[in-house]
Amino acid sequence: MDSIIANYSIKIKKFKEKHPTFASALYLVALALFIIASMIKNSQMISIISQKEIFILEVIATFMVTCKIILLDDYNWKELTIFFLLEFYLYMSAYIAANVDIFYFSFFIIGARNVKAEYILKLFIWVNIIFMVLAAILALTGVIWNFSNTRGIYSPIYRYALGMAYPTDYAARGFALLLAYAVLKKFSLRLPEYISFIAVIFWFYLITRTRIDLLLSLLLIVLLVAYPQIKQLFKKTSIKTVNIIMLAYMFLIYLIGFLYTCFPSNKILSMINGALSGRLTHEQTLFQHIPINFTGRYIYQPGGGGGFFIDASFFRILWMYGIPMLLIAIVLFFMLNNRFLKNLNYLPIELAFIIFFISAGIDQHFLDASFNFVPLLLFANLEMFNRKQN
Repeated sequence: MDSIIANYSIKIKKFKEKHPTFASALYLVALALFIIASMIKNSQMISIISQKEIFILEVIATFMVTCKIILLDDYNWKELTIFFLLEFYLYMSAYIAANVDIFYFSFFIIGARNVKAEYILKLFIWVNIIFMVLAAILALTGVIWNFSNTRGIYSPIYRYALGMAYPTDYAARGFALLLAYAVLKKFSLRLPEYISFIAVIFWFYLITRTRIDLLLSLLLIVLLVAYPQIKQLFKKTSIKTVNIIMLAYMFLIYLIGFLYTCFPSNKILSMINGALSGRLTHEQTLFQHIPINFTGRYIYQPGGGGGFFIDASFFRILWMYGIPMLLIAIVLFFMLNNRFLKNLNYLPIELAFIIFFISAGIDQHFLDASFNFVPLLLFANLEMFNRKQN
C-alpha cells in the first residue's frame, strides 16, 4: 500500500513539474464557471437558464477545484481531513438554510492556494464586465426582464437593474469592479483612472440611485487619495486592534437592529432606518418573529423590493446558518486580517476587506464570490504586491 501511494505521489510530482501552470489554469477555469453560475442566480437570466443547469455548472466547477486541492496542492492528510470535516458541516448548515452559496464558496477559498492574485483579480473583473454587458444587452432587447422601480409611489425617478435581479445588485457589482481594480493597481491610480472611476460611479448611481453603494464608492475614492497617510497609520496599528474594532462593529450592527425592534419610534433609529432604505424593519421582523436556531433555519424571503428580505450579511449568517457558522465567520475574519496585515504591501487587500466588512452590515453580498473577491486571496500567491508598481 505504501509503495502504491509513493508511486502515485511521484507521478503527481512529475506531472506538476512538467505542467507547472496546470493547477492555476484549472482553478481559474473553475472559478470563472462558478462566478458565472453565481451571477446567473443574481440576474434575470434565471428566466432563460434553469436551476438545474446552474446546479450542474456549480457542481462541475466545484469538482474541478476539489481535484486541484486533493491532487495538485501541497495539503497534507491532516489539513485535508480538517477541510472535508469543515465542508461536511458547511453542507449540512447550507442544506438547512436552503442556500448553498457559502458551501461552494469555501472550496474556492481553499483551492486558491499558490494561484497568483493578479490572475484571480483580472478574471474576476473580466467575467463580471462581460456578463454585465451581455445581461444589459439581453435586458434592453427584451430577451430578459429589465427590472425597474421607483423609491416611492410619487417618485418620478426610475431605477433600473439592466439584467440584474435588482438595481442594488447592479450597483453592488459596479462597486465590486471598482474595488477589484483598485486592489489590482495597489491603490495607486493615475489621474485618468481617477476620472474614469468618478465617471463609473456617476453612471451606476444614475442608473440605480443606490445611496449605499454611492457612499461606499466615495469612501473608496477617499482611501485611494489618502493611501500614503493610511499606510503610515497602519504601521502603528496592531492586528489585534483591527480584530477588536471589527468585532465591535459587528456587535453594533446587531445592537442597532435590536434597539430598533425595542424602540421603533426613536427619532435617531428612524433616521438610520430611512437612510438604510428600511433595512432595520426587516431586522425587526427577525427579532420579533424568527428566533435564532443554533444550527440555523430556512427563512422564506420573497424580496422583490417590497417583500421581506435579510439584507445584512451578519444577520444572514446568524439567523440562516446558526451560531457555529457565526464563529467560523469570525475565525475567517481574523485569518484575513492576520494574512493581509502581516505585510504592509498587502494593505490594498486589507482595505478592500475592511470596505466589504463595512458593507456586510448593510448588504447581503459578503458570502457571494461574484461580489466579494477578498476571501479568494487568503491562500493565493501575493507576490505581485511585493513588486514595485509599474
